[in-house]
Amino acid sequence: MMTLLFVLFLIAMIFAVNNKRTLGFYSFAISLVASIFWFFHHASDTLAILL
Repeated sequence: MMTLLFVLFLIAMIFAVNNKRTLGFYSFAISLVASIFWFFHHASDTLAILL
């Protein structure tokens, strides 16, 4: 999943460099939503610490 996030942000940067502003904004927004989803997925997991 982390690779997918990096690829999505890379695509957003490529769109921004190639002057495709709206596609850059949309791909950045999709990347940001996926990042937030992935953060909440990990933030809600319980830690399995055995002491």
